[in-house]
Amino acid sequence: MNNGGLDKLDALDQHCAIKHIGIMVFDGVILADVVGAADVFGIGDKLISTVFPGTTRYQVSIMSIAGGMVMSSASVQILTAPLTQFDDCAFDTLLIASGTGNFDAYHDPVLIAWLQKKRSQVRRIAAICTGVFVIGAAGFLNNRRATTHWALADKMSREFPKINIDREAQIVEDNDIFTSCDVGMATDLALRLLEIDLGPAVAQRIAQNLVVCQRRRDTSPANNPSRPVESIINSKIHKASLWFVEHLSDPISVIDAANFVFMSERNFVRQFKRETGQTPHDFLVNLRLEAVRQQLSETDLPVDKIARRCGLFSGAHVAKLFRKQMWPSPTEYRKGIRP
Repeated sequence: MNNGGLDKLDALDQHCAIKHIGIMVFDGVILADVVGAADVFGIGDKLISTVFPGTTRYQVSIMSIAGGMVMSSASVQILTAPLTQFDDCAFDTLLIASGTGNFDAYHDPVLIAWLQKKRSQVRRIAAICTGVFVIGAAGFLNNRRATTHWALADKMSREFPKINIDREAQIVEDNDIFTSCDVGMATDLALRLLEIDLGPAVAQRIAQNLVVCQRRRDTSPANNPSRPVESIINSKIHKASLWFVEHLSDPISVIDAANFVFMSERNFVRQFKRETGQTPHDFLVNLRLEAVRQQLSETDLPVDKIARRCGLFSGAHVAKLFRKQMWPSPTEYRKGIRP
């Protein structure tokens, strides 16, 4: 396979071949962030190991402050390891996933002390949306550029005045620190990190394996609330997207979401697509599919039961959606990731 991306692998120091990726989560974590980042590095590892048999390039650990089960925003529990388990571990990358629990986490002195102690042992740090507050509290963003969700930018500016907030960009790179502005961007951010490591050709191939058709645009009008009326609308869309995540397993509809934020269905669909790039229906389906994929990889539950847990009626319905996404059947997908 002759391309610039894989040629870069020859230059890597074999003694440092294993790159340990730590994904940090807290209660209310956005499930798509965890699955998205883990999938990118997991598939990247399998791809590279195929080219270089016996060589593992990425190892992923999911961690929380105390360890144990952490409840995601989609009501799916995630098994995590405690921070103390990694006291002597040198990470290549630490990624702070988004979620409501970050607002409590960044006030936790144990977490902040652990991060500050680890800083010199980590090659790079990444944070998604509310996760930016965690690394801001640790002082990692002082006198650096960073981004977060536009609705949180003023709060961040007040609490961390030394941060140079970029209110326009979706992903900001400042040397070894990466931040992104919205929930669900872990796949984009992880692909960017992997591209830096292995080159664009490898990242593109992994994106194809993930059925990621294209990256998000670098800028989006939805991230520029230039008028007060638009700010009110965008705030409602953000609330609606979080409501979708929180009610993933319920028999909800687009009309329910529109009513929740007091908007007409027509206006809600138009504004939602303008801000997120997806229709509300597609957004909800994608969230549910991510939840299904995690359940397939982490449990032995029958597909029908997983489907009901994720609000997708039946195993036949899940199989139909998998085919539409050009994925293997749910059973084949489970076999492929759990040899």
